[in-house]
Amino acid sequence: MSLIREVKERANIVKVAELYGLKLNRAYKCVCPFHKEKTASLSISPQKQIWKCFGCGKGGDSISLVSELLNINALEAAKSINYTLGLGLDPNQKSNYFEINKYKNKQKTEEIFKKWENKTFQLLCDYLHLLWKWEEEYAPKNMEEDPNDLFVEAMHNKDYIDYLIESIFINGTNEDKIWFWKHEKKVVRRIEARVRTFRAIN
Repeated sequence: MSLIREVKERANIVKVAELYGLKLNRAYKCVCPFHKEKTASLSISPQKQIWKCFGCGKGGDSISLVSELLNINALEAAKSINYTLGLGLDPNQKSNYFEINKYKNKQKTEEIFKKWENKTFQLLCDYLHLLWKWEEEYAPKNMEEDPNDLFVEAMHNKDYIDYLIESIFINGTNEDKIWFWKHEKKVVRRIEARVRTFRAIN
């Protein structure tokens, strides 16, 4: 019997999925790692020992799942599962521990980035709403009146913040967001401090 066939028969696909970083819910579903989505469309059948994504259409058994996750062929996937689950089918086989960790680290980085993206987008929207409010509430009543500091801040910053929201977070690419993430941390921190300060005194 081939290693691939033996691994298919011995490896529980639910355990394989969890050990390779997929976060299954009670219904054995999770967000598919092979395409962008917000809802869990990848489903695993413990009875049939297969998986299927109803978003991108990919599916198969435990071998194909690991093959897709680590971008390796079926034999290497079988060897990886054999080592990771400790099946003992090929005790002399070197592990694919590095590839597994590389994939898990990639998943973790993507999760961190997604949290940052959502938090920063909401922060910019909150600040823009404040700027609109300040522009309306603190606009000078006549030409002789000195402009309020909040009105001045609104006039200076509203177009820039609106530009960031539209160009980076709504219509921008992932590369645009990553660039902003890496190079504009000071801008985000200043805005966060500004919004926090205003909320604290109101």
